[in-house]
Amino acid sequence: QFESNMESARQLGVIYSAFCDTVTEAVQLDELLRAEIVLAVSALDCYVHDIVRIVMKNNLDKSSGFPKAYLNFGVSMQFVQHILCSSSVEDIATLFDQEVRRLHGFKTFQKPDSVSQAFSLIGIVRLWEKIADGMNMKPSDLTKQLNLLVDRRNKIAHEGDIDYSIGIGTKYPID
Repeated sequence: QFESNMESARQLGVIYSAFCDTVTEAVQLDELLRAEIVLAVSALDCYVHDIVRIVMKNNLDKSSGFPKAYLNFGVSMQFVQHILCSSSVEDIATLFDQEVRRLHGFKTFQKPDSVSQAFSLIGIVRLWEKIADGMNMKPSDLTKQLNLLVDRRNKIAHEGDIDYSIGIGTKYPID
């Protein structure tokens, strides 16, 4: 799903590149790049939600070796009551999936800290060090870049990417 979501984001960049030299300034192609950023961050958020939920659910039948964050994951008493009344492993897995979706449904996993907290639920620690090693980067540079990207996404999604220091209707440049 992540790859499909990222491909949707990339397609906006492809459309931008295909048309940027052929249309007049009356057509605001920059909005495609803003939408690409929003969709790319959304793809990351969706990925983290999905992978954490799936791995947590798959860990239900383990007998030991749970990460501390997993063991401290708080669930509702209603969920506990449903589990106690469940008759099958499949029912329990479905209920657990629904509970994780409910509890994580209002959270965003976009900034480095929230992403690493989510991955700690499935036993992945020092996430940014591992990713940075694979990319031949310093973890601090990687998390700084992600923070900048998410901050820009938030300016686009919540503020229309308006640079209020210049004036209403003036957007930050993008390329």
